[in-house]
Amino acid sequence: MTRAPTAAEVTALLAKGPGSNVAVTRPGAADPVLRPRVLPAPRAVVARALEGVIGAMPRWRVAGRNDDVLWATRRTRLFRFVDDVYILLTEQDGQTLVEVRSASRVGRSDLGQNRRNIAELWRGIERFLALHHPPIPGAEPRAVS
Repeated sequence: MTRAPTAAEVTALLAKGPGSNVAVTRPGAADPVLRPRVLPAPRAVVARALEGVIGAMPRWRVAGRNDDVLWATRRTRLFRFVDDVYILLTEQDGQTLVEVRSASRVGRSDLGQNRRNIAELWRGIERFLALHHPPIPGAEPRAVS
């Protein structure tokens, strides 16, 4: 892909669900790592914060962006495979719902790497919030039940 996907495209990918080389967030997921997060800030503020978080993480980079979607890539350490991470930002009443899909570009199984990508993104957001207190008034990411 040469551009960030649209919100509709990412929504369709999220709806397909997980696979052997894909991890997605879903409300009520049994694994808390795979639940979307809500940040109490407007989408534009959350997008700028996420760009900073992604830029500070090793082997991650922002590949593209539009109003509703951040497209990041993460390169694996050993074989340097690239995973695409699509982050859908939906603003509702001044808060932003953050949904994520991480998918391997090659291979039939990711051995859990895409789940780890999502976990790493959440940890990056938590570190950002801890270091920039209060970057967003009352911003405590919470999982969607």
